[in-house]
Amino acid sequence: MKPKYMFIKDHLTQRFEKESFIPGQKLPTEQDLVTYYDSSRTTIRQSLALLEEEGVIKRIHGSGSYYNGETEEVCVEEKVTPKLIGLLNFFQLDYIYPEIIRGIENTISEEGYSLVVASSDPDDVKQTEVIKRLLDQGIDGLILEPNRNLQIMKDHPVLKMVEESGIPVVTTHWGISNKRVSTVSNDDVQAGYEAGRYLIERGHKAIGILYKEDIQAGHDRYIGFVRALEEAKIEVDPSMIKTFDNSDEIHHPRQGYIKTKEMLLDQQRRPTAIFYFNDLTALQGYAAIREQGLRIPDDISVIGFDNFNTTEMVDPPLTTFEHPKYDLGKWAAKILLDELAGTRSRLPMKMIFEPLLIERESVKDLTRI
Repeated sequence: MKPKYMFIKDHLTQRFEKESFIPGQKLPTEQDLVTYYDSSRTTIRQSLALLEEEGVIKRIHGSGSYYNGETEEVCVEEKVTPKLIGLLNFFQLDYIYPEIIRGIENTISEEGYSLVVASSDPDDVKQTEVIKRLLDQGIDGLILEPNRNLQIMKDHPVLKMVEESGIPVVTTHWGISNKRVSTVSNDDVQAGYEAGRYLIERGHKAIGILYKEDIQAGHDRYIGFVRALEEAKIEVDPSMIKTFDNSDEIHHPRQGYIKTKEMLLDQQRRPTAIFYFNDLTALQGYAAIREQGLRIPDDISVIGFDNFNTTEMVDPPLTTFEHPKYDLGKWAAKILLDELAGTRSRLPMKMIFEPLLIERESVKDLTRI
């Protein structure tokens, strides 16, 4: 089946002949072509780029596209424009991200695309600079996980850049608050709920939670966790809720360690279990718990999220939720490729992975005492 951009390119060539275009005549605007062909702006631009390469049209930035005349002979050594996909996240490309990147790269390489990877660290200013740099490199599409994504509203610079870029954009781990572009994420509210239920069913009532409050994954897991406690008529104790944000991490990256120590200061109100919004903070919590002379799970049970590759090897092995790292990257890439090819509806879509609990040895069943 011929790609849609090729179909449009061929149809435009026929229109030039049928409608007797003359050299120098201006083409309809990109928006007019988007409407006429019921296609995306990216697909239209791909079609126009091919016509320009063949010498049929000339595009003038800020003015429009103009008909040159009949197709010129294409040089044997025709320059091939690289097909590039940009990837930006804020996590320095470590932790769970290498596997996500592998899923993206394996998928796009099958369609002849190369991946341009960038990291903004937890820095809002750098984030916009990096997106601009990727766009200046001529990327065809972008996979993005914004920093502080829970804070991104309609007037945020990142969202404005995404909307004005004119290229398809797919985001990761940014599900509910993002309404304008396609996204792939976990059902984090359900994961938080299931974590709370799992601990409650094992007899825990004094349950703490530690999460990052300015990213959607952390916020949503907290919402689900609180819902589980409320359903079980368990009071949500503010002293057992610890949060951190982007600015905290900049000053001290080991927030899991710091906030766990704070939670354990009051021995009279110490939790019997803690849900950490991800495994990285849970592993930092392991160190703080042991520093207080406490044992896992005998004194405090621990549950995390992400199934990070070291969690099975710690002592005791961490009970956690699976993160579909490779598949998340693969499907983010597949959705983006469909948008580039113009084979999918232009309406933003959401792909949500259901949580899968991995039971290990870090949670004690108090009902058996």
